[in-house]
Amino acid sequence: MLKLQEHKEPQHNLPCESFLNPERLCLPLSQHTGKPSLVCVKPQDVVEQGQVIATEDGHISSRLHSPKKAKIVSIDDWFHPVLKRAKCIITEPFGDEEHKFTPKSKVDNLNKETLLKMIKDCGIVGMGGAAFPTHVKLSPPKKIETLIINGCECEPYLASDYRLMVENLDAIFKGIEIVCKIIEPKNVIFAVEENKPEAIKKLHLAVSLKKYNLPKLSLAILKTAYPQGGEKQLIYSLTKRKVPSGGLPLDVSCLVHNIGTFFAIYEAIYLDKPLIERVVTFAGDALVSPKNIRLKIGTTLRELFDKKILEFKTEPSKIICGGPMMGIALESLEYPILKANGGFLFLNKIKTCEENTCIRCARCVDACPLNLLPLEYAKRVKRDEYNKLGELNIKDCIECGCCSYTCPAKIPLVHYIKIGKKYASNN
Repeated sequence: MLKLQEHKEPQHNLPCESFLNPERLCLPLSQHTGKPSLVCVKPQDVVEQGQVIATEDGHISSRLHSPKKAKIVSIDDWFHPVLKRAKCIITEPFGDEEHKFTPKSKVDNLNKETLLKMIKDCGIVGMGGAAFPTHVKLSPPKKIETLIINGCECEPYLASDYRLMVENLDAIFKGIEIVCKIIEPKNVIFAVEENKPEAIKKLHLAVSLKKYNLPKLSLAILKTAYPQGGEKQLIYSLTKRKVPSGGLPLDVSCLVHNIGTFFAIYEAIYLDKPLIERVVTFAGDALVSPKNIRLKIGTTLRELFDKKILEFKTEPSKIICGGPMMGIALESLEYPILKANGGFLFLNKIKTCEENTCIRCARCVDACPLNLLPLEYAKRVKRDEYNKLGELNIKDCIECGCCSYTCPAKIPLVHYIKIGKKYASNN
């Protein structure tokens, strides 16, 4: 693993602001792993806040809800950070009044099946990036022994998870209680990196008070490293179990969830609130000031700048959805906030490097957290030898960027890996 410049200040110390009254919302049907949602509204319809506007399509899919009371303007292709363009429900909200979600004092009488249905009905997906439908992940075919709460947030610049832990820790623990009731693990490990002092202080207090109904709970303070928050890396750091090639955490009796997912589960069960908003970090040297903002899903970057919620100090050379290591470059400000978007970077000082010939130093191999062969992937892709990539376990690559970061020849190894994965699946 790598020790990177963190660039997390001042974001770590900035309380969350809110912008919950956008004039326009762009809601892609593809905001999760699996099949896109199925539209169940039409243009000119008026929908209430929290109303289902697209249903799940099959087992691995998720619902989409209206973040505000709004009029459906159109259903058309729009900008998407991963797919570039995708089918999207575009709405115009009206009225500033927010629907009041009334907290339940107790949920003890709800059984596993009811809890899973509520999570499914509220469109909860993994909030750490992969956006896998949570109700599916909480229905493993094998017994789970260890539940891991991922509070590492190892990408530079990002601070949304940290602020969520600092400001909403009780709600996160109530979400953990719900998950424990569903999967009944023997152990619960709350993992956080040592660069999160305020969250660690609150976690120590929460664990010592023992006020939550949990099985054996332990707090793991990990050295700050990248990509510490990757599922397989985190499982090995905490349990010394290795997820097999092509396997899943459940193969070693583990389940990993991001802390944002537990918060969303809390809101779904205690508030009957679907996944319609989230905390997002905005950072980078092109901004006047970084911010952590709670936003409605579907809010566009453009509106945040038009409304002066964010301001440019200088025109950015690069806009990135996500962190600098695994993020995706965007061409404009028209992109919307999706369920799994934890941050956006606006960078001015970008070093452009020309690709050189591989010197076979093997630094990329040494840096790979999964002990793969990135240089071989690039070589095979350049030769169009896609049929050989499967033998090298290319699908195990998590595209963390460690190989590209350490390459002295500045070869864009992750770029070649993405191409290799795409074409290897067709061979």
